[in-house]
Amino acid sequence: MKITNPVQLSPSKVDTFLGCRRLFKYRYLSPPPLPFVENKYFLIGNIAHKALELFFGRYETKLSAGNTRTLMRGCFKSAVTSHKGLKKVDQGVIERSDLLMIKDMMKKYLAYIAKNGPPKVVSLEKFARFNIGDNVVVAMKADRLDKYGDSAYRVVDYKTSARPASRAQERESVQIPTYGLWVKSSIDEDATVYGEYQYLRHMHSKKGIHTFEITDDMIEYAKGEYASIAKKLLGGCEYPQNFKYRYCRICDYRAYCLEDEDNEL
Repeated sequence: MKITNPVQLSPSKVDTFLGCRRLFKYRYLSPPPLPFVENKYFLIGNIAHKALELFFGRYETKLSAGNTRTLMRGCFKSAVTSHKGLKKVDQGVIERSDLLMIKDMMKKYLAYIAKNGPPKVVSLEKFARFNIGDNVVVAMKADRLDKYGDSAYRVVDYKTSARPASRAQERESVQIPTYGLWVKSSIDEDATVYGEYQYLRHMHSKKGIHTFEITDDMIEYAKGEYASIAKKLLGGCEYPQNFKYRYCRICDYRAYCLEDEDNEL
């Protein structure tokens, strides 16, 4: 299992490595021979993300007074179709109640926009790659980038989880700082950048929006984590299990991992 230089990393890879190295190995380096089972939570997230991408992509050009519901309804149906949502219901991957839940998320989002006004969208589902030093290439995708005031940007990340993460858990992640590094290195190095988690099931409450100003200290922390993990991977680190990892009990590889705790693939 050879890791080449520069190391290809992403926010999710870094967060996985910091949470459980064994999961990192299973997911990104040497996947175990398990039958493919489509994860319904990923599918729910993908449909919700697609509906919002379509909605904001059409918002300025196709929106007229009073038809936000019509626009969102069409975008939701298109998102379900593009991800074969009804077929997945027949296959038992998700239930009709899951599709209704996504539809409810979209209704809550419309109410949020009605209350707060539409964002000034700069880009949607933007993929970016950039280097950190000589040993790391970062690949990331931002759900949405907004112009925020006169000289600031806001990078939005949609979440469909049932329970919002704590502020402490969010700050442990390199995801938000990576967004700041991207904006400052690729768009405007002097800009003020905010990262915002939007928990789509909770847009009607104070739990729905978690916003952080991305400081230079946060960016330096993230750069340090990327560099440190790249060094460990290139040096041939070990991949122990972490049964205290907060996602351990719902991990796709849990049964395989428990079957042989000393399995090194």
